[in-house]
Amino acid sequence: MTHKSARARAPKARRFTSPLATGAAIAAATGLLGMGMSAPAFGAVEKTVDDAVFSWSVNNESTGGAYFGGCNFLVAGEAGDAGMARIWTAADAGKVYPVDGDGNFVDGNTSIVKTNGKKSNFENRCKTGEGETVKGTNAEAENNHSGDHIEIANGTGTIDADSDTASIQWEGSWTFAYYGGMTYWSISDPKLEVKDGKGTITGTYSGFGTDMDDTSIWKKLDARDGDIVEIQKGSVDVTDDGFEFTPDYLGVETDTAGRNPQSPKSAENESWWGAMPQDWIDFNVETGQDSYWYTTAGAANSLQPRKKTNPLTVEYTAQAPAPDVSTSHSVKSASAEDGLIVNVTGDGYDNLPDASTGKPSAGAYAAIVDRELASKDVTDGNTTAVQYVMPPQIKDGKIDVDVTAETADLDESKDYDVLTWVAHGLPTGDAELYRAPIELTDEQKNALFPGEDEESDNDSEGTDDGATDGAEAGDEGAADAAEGEADGAEAGDDGAADAAEGEADDKGAADAAEGDTDGAESDDNGSADAAEGSDDGAADAAEGSDDGAADAAEGEADDKGAADAAEGDDDGSKAAADADGKADGSDSDAGGSADGDDSDAGSDGDEDKPAKPVVKDQTVGEDRLVKGTTTPNAEVNLAWTPVVEKDAGSQIKAFAATVPSEDNVTVTADGEGNFSTKAPSAKGTYAYSAIATVDGVPSDPAEFTVTVNEDEAADDDAGSEGDSDSGSADGAEAGSDGGSSASEGAADGSEADASGSDDSAGSDSDGSGSAGSGSAASSTGGSASGSSDGSSNLPRTGADLMTLPIALGLIVLGAGSVLFSRMRKR
Repeated sequence: MTHKSARARAPKARRFTSPLATGAAIAAATGLLGMGMSAPAFGAVEKTVDDAVFSWSVNNESTGGAYFGGCNFLVAGEAGDAGMARIWTAADAGKVYPVDGDGNFVDGNTSIVKTNGKKSNFENRCKTGEGETVKGTNAEAENNHSGDHIEIANGTGTIDADSDTASIQWEGSWTFAYYGGMTYWSISDPKLEVKDGKGTITGTYSGFGTDMDDTSIWKKLDARDGDIVEIQKGSVDVTDDGFEFTPDYLGVETDTAGRNPQSPKSAENESWWGAMPQDWIDFNVETGQDSYWYTTAGAANSLQPRKKTNPLTVEYTAQAPAPDVSTSHSVKSASAEDGLIVNVTGDGYDNLPDASTGKPSAGAYAAIVDRELASKDVTDGNTTAVQYVMPPQIKDGKIDVDVTAETADLDESKDYDVLTWVAHGLPTGDAELYRAPIELTDEQKNALFPGEDEESDNDSEGTDDGATDGAEAGDEGAADAAEGEADGAEAGDDGAADAAEGEADDKGAADAAEGDTDGAESDDNGSADAAEGSDDGAADAAEGSDDGAADAAEGEADDKGAADAAEGDDDGSKAAADADGKADGSDSDAGGSADGDDSDAGSDGDEDKPAKPVVKDQTVGEDRLVKGTTTPNAEVNLAWTPVVEKDAGSQIKAFAATVPSEDNVTVTADGEGNFSTKAPSAKGTYAYSAIATVDGVPSDPAEFTVTVNEDEAADDDAGSEGDSDSGSADGAEAGSDGGSSASEGAADGSEADASGSDDSAGSDSDGSGSAGSGSAASSTGGSASGSSDGSSNLPRTGADLMTLPIALGLIVLGAGSVLFSRMRKR
């Protein structure tokens, strides 16, 4: 995005609260709990398994002592043809039943494992894991079964723990050898299918048939598929590492045409009464073993209790499938007014990996980031812009969102990327989904960062005919107010205040007594001041009273009180107003030259900046409310610091140049633009700054003073005599030696002129009235105000403490706004 041919028009404003932090706060409020907290996953996400281990001893009868042949036992693999119903021998290893090189019952993925974890073999087939030989058919006797179990490894499939769903296929077989091998059959390739905790295991039945009453019968049976396990009476709780359940048997009724019928259920046998799946039993009618797989006649000390099923275990390591996510972006628009808007689209966002926190995904983030910022270093505080894509916004795995970066948050000299990652977390590892550069055309760059040729000739520098703005000297040689004389708060001992460095006359009459219109207005000849035109053409740099030629900033006045509000002459001399009190409010002459702030047809570059708040110097009452007005619904940041110098005007200048202030607070104006906040609780005078923010754009600061009396009400000791409606000192009443009065038409320094500006007059310690400027538009943005009460007691600080993180944030905000205003004026 590097584009250095044009200067960025948009000022560098304070960084707004990161949308990522906002998104996380919203997520927390809605239960999603951002950045590392748990969050519900959206949509079923299946995970893959490729190492599932099937583990089942089937029942105790299958490894128990038998009436003949020593015991019933399990072998790995599908047994071959023994030729007849006979007991197996060790010589049958590798011929009738499979074994590995060590003679263990192992075939491919299948092993027969004893309770001690060792492999079973022909020698120990009828022994327990502790080496005890099994004997008898009494289910209540010790060591009546070995407890060997089948293990089939490397099962593959998918699981979804959230919905108790699983599908796993194994490749392997095992054989039931009853009566030492006289009757046997096999199950191959079991497949588990579970949905919502219910399901089946299917497989292939094969083997050889005989007859319990006629063992001369011997035949190979046709293989057939059927249900091996039913999971209907119980349920499966699927997890990410496996599950265990007991296959249905208890309570299952069967209908068989086998040798022996199922016994009726009774109080004695109900704890073991039941049957294996019907497919299992039907196949075993042909093997001759049918009655071993359901309850027949027999007591608790018979083999009948050994027929019920044992738990079946499945263990695995579930892995989230590699996300099949595709993402792209395009520049939707680019302009200085609307910023950079990038559209981000994607597919596959319903199957995302876990967030960097290890928690399931809860949507995604799409952001604009500095290209020099590594993904691993991205946090909620350093993205240029970010958009949280919530799960409900992801339809069929697709996303389509706009990410907007304000022009003020972009740097013309930098390049930017689009970055997406899994919420809630950071873009690290698999959680980073997409990163690609944002490529701007020359046309888009020029629209986002307009060049100087597109800017107003008066941007920050006044008009072509030499009129200068309220901060810089023009071609006429007017002295810079920031380098010039002291403001109106520095009046002489006898109280007639000159707004810039003028001298009080011997009668102490304030310049406001002449009745000429303030310098905030232009005369009939068309000279325009920096803020408002007056009838007589005496232009005040920012504000003034209706009657006085009070200088609003830092210019100069003669002994009649004519004030140069912002700038002096070429040689730096004081700009004197004539006897009629006409003032040069900013830099305009009779020819109609205008200050770059507001006047001529040329734009000064701040046309989008909101008007600064209107707040008067005030002494708070019992409610201790500091009040003012601004744009309706605007956010107003008020910052303050105690006045520690005798001259309040100087203190305000110092305040404007010293950041951060002692404390600050942000309030929101109501629908009519009124706002208020509590003043500090400690007695004293405080220099305030107020900045309004509308649509993210800050205004110039308005400066004023607030006096707090010790009893939090009006105090006779206060330096300002005669509290006006606005609470500021009335300069017309301050002096005892003949200062201008309201009857002579002098404007009260605390009252706003037609433009809404304030002119105030402070009372110094000897009671002399000093005419001061109102909300002055000096280069520092400072204003003159009433001084402290003149007592020897210094004001105390005592501002109410706020929550530390909020206070720090607001201090930085106020500091950035004030510094920005000063930089722009220069």
